[in-house]
Amino acid sequence: MARKPRVNDPGFYHIVNRGVNGAEIFIEKEDYYKFLSLMLKTKYDYNITFHAFTILPNHYHLLIQTHEANLSEAMRLLNSAYAAWYNYKSGRIGHLWKGRFDSFMLFDEDHFWKVVKYIERNALVLGLVDDITQWPYQSLYLRLHKTKFNEIIEGSKILSKPVDEYIEWLNKPLEKFEIEEIYKEPKIVKMEDGSLKVVRKKIADFFNEFPDNKAKAIKEAKKAGYKYTEIARYLGVSNSYIQKILKTSKED
Repeated sequence: MARKPRVNDPGFYHIVNRGVNGAEIFIEKEDYYKFLSLMLKTKYDYNITFHAFTILPNHYHLLIQTHEANLSEAMRLLNSAYAAWYNYKSGRIGHLWKGRFDSFMLFDEDHFWKVVKYIERNALVLGLVDDITQWPYQSLYLRLHKTKFNEIIEGSKILSKPVDEYIEWLNKPLEKFEIEEIYKEPKIVKMEDGSLKVVRKKIADFFNEFPDNKAKAIKEAKKAGYKYTEIARYLGVSNSYIQKILKTSKED
């Protein structure tokens, strides 16, 4: 299966990486602290804002904002530097990570907060703690405690929510439909010149914008970069039905 194109545009991204073969790569406190120190270096070296994160025994989640087209370079520093340090410390040889990091560009504000909650709840959902405030290696913990790593979340949007309200909100599980949206991302269209175009509007947005004109919504979605097959799949109809709607609108 071909790799999806890697978008490097400035924006909000959910980043995930895992240990090779599911192996634990954060075992001792020293390991977590090293990764946190590298996050801090990445923040300043590449002008990255860390909005939310959690570091777990065999993987991590980050919600970051890049302000320049340097996502790949920033994550290369973070992953490569940690792998080199960990292999040297443990005397191991070979790949530490399962492969290149996974990045998922976010759609909008609503998507942003769903991913925040998903990340902050991870340790609780996995049974690593019984209280969401107790996992030491995540953004919520940094907000609640004075540590040498607090600068990591300076500028984070999570700080805009009163802390008690934030914790109360985090303690409410995500709905099933919200979880299904976590790893969805804007459509990436490869242009004729080889450049990538990011379509930040969901197909649903076009039909919400033109609720009484389905043909107009279809045309606008197509113009933005969606294929008729994708629109048909969203509507739960056949391609021929899409063509029928468009043909009828022309006749009208």
